[in-house]
Amino acid sequence: MIHTAFTRTVCVAAGLALAATVAACSAGLDEAAVEAARSSANAALSSTVAAPNATATSAARPPLPTAAELDAQIKRALDPALPDDERTALIENGDAFRDAIPDMYQAMRDNPHATYGVVDPVFDNRDGTLTATMRLDKDGTGTAVRTTIVHFVRLDDAWKISRTDLCGILRSANYHTPACG
Repeated sequence: MIHTAFTRTVCVAAGLALAATVAACSAGLDEAAVEAARSSANAALSSTVAAPNATATSAARPPLPTAAELDAQIKRALDPALPDDERTALIENGDAFRDAIPDMYQAMRDNPHATYGVVDPVFDNRDGTLTATMRLDKDGTGTAVRTTIVHFVRLDDAWKISRTDLCGILRSANYHTPACG
């Protein structure tokens, strides 16, 4: 049961993003509005970098990743072929989650039809974090879709899923791991 909860949590985190994309499409998401929001965020980021008083950290900011790029990162973390060192590198303080990896695989086996993903829009919080929506459809039928906000933290020149958000997802699935306290 604990393994299933953990897998559900991980799948929820990854799946919420995908589900949000699927739901957004089926709910008639205004693609023009999403693109306008992304363009506005990128323009704001560019103007901050170009400003004469911009700090060194704002000048070094990378481009805002898309929901598809963040979704690919989460799906990569769930790929059984990925070495554990690379998998844990995708999570803030990821080494703390190393012992939970076998449970994640069990949860994926227990929920083979689950779909998940990160969906637009992605927001730059201008503090080294991003906010995105993640969607999860546990059985793939579209009848029990859950969404959650997920944050990504910029560490070691990469966007990593927030440890706090991953722990929240795990708790909501009734999975407890020492990594989350």
